Amino acid sequence: MRTLSTLMLLALLPACGGPPADRGYAGTARYEYQLGVEALDDNDYVGAINHFTMVKNKFAYSQYAALAEVRIADTWFAQDKYLQAVDAYRLFVQGRPNHREVPYALWRIGVAYYEQMPSDFFLFPPAHEKDQASTRDALRALEHYVERFPKDERVEDAKKRIRTCREELASHELYVARFYLNKERPVSARGRLEGIVAEYADLGDLWSRSAALLVEVYLDLKLPEEALTTAKLIVEKAPKSDEADDMRGFLRSVGKL
Repeated sequence: MRTLSTLMLLALLPACGGPPADRGYAGTARYEYQLGVEALDDNDYVGAINHFTMVKNKFAYSQYAALAEVRIADTWFAQDKYLQAVDAYRLFVQGRPNHREVPYALWRIGVAYYEQMPSDFFLFPPAHEKDQASTRDALRALEHYVERFPKDERVEDAKKRIRTCREELASHELYVARFYLNKERPVSARGRLEGIVAEYADLGDLWSRSAALLVEVYLDLKLPEEALTTAKLIVEKAPKSDEADDMRGFLRSVGKL
């Protein structure tokens, strides 16, 4: 026969980590979801996926099903499995376009691509010399997020990442242009430099260096009008730069200043 103290202990078990007193549909969904969150916090990724998948499949009509879909993506992200994370976030956004977690999911898609960008690890070539596919993907995703949700709390973070992406892409274009010049292919270099001048005027020194190099390319290609126009543009947009000083000297030398 059970003692009174044993019966009291059994009565307390549900409140001490067991299933909730509410064993109904919503209560069980909430309980399984919370277990998944705890597993994710503890880096138990297999356990987290199992709990979130159960909520998603068995409690599809509860509010926790949608949250479980996002947390599944978070679990992939936490393991640095960014391709799986992007796929999971996108499925969530496509399936639940009006859910309150959509801004977060779109931001995380951009961050997942951002995390795959080339790094400047000292044993390898600089990041700007490597393939920039992930950088372009990150830029598109982050710009899409900012455009759709300009007042979301993570927008400032996204804008900082967008600038980094743009700097990497412009640096890559400048690297390729210099490569072409070293190979005596000024026409190919011209296209890369013109792209930087047209698209990256916000990047300060990198832009002015590229524009000054473009002036040299124009002169080499016997295109004086294009050289003059670009020189004036440098003076106008980057008046305090060293390149602007050089362009003023060039313009004075040809009687255009």
